[in-house]
Amino acid sequence: MNTPINLQSKFELFSELWSPKVIAEMNDYQFKLVKIKGHFTWHEHRDTDEVFIVI
Repeated sequence: MNTPINLQSKFELFSELWSPKVIAEMNDYQFKLVKIKGHFTWHEHRDTDEVFIVI
């Protein structure tokens, strides 16, 4: 069974910027949270996908 993850409580666990934290894994994918400030340089990964959810 899947357990819901409270994103706000996970964000409260760290303060450093540009340091992704893995909060879950499913199949061969990792779900990460990261705090960023400023400009994000767009890039691509040829062999996998990434999804960004901006909060």
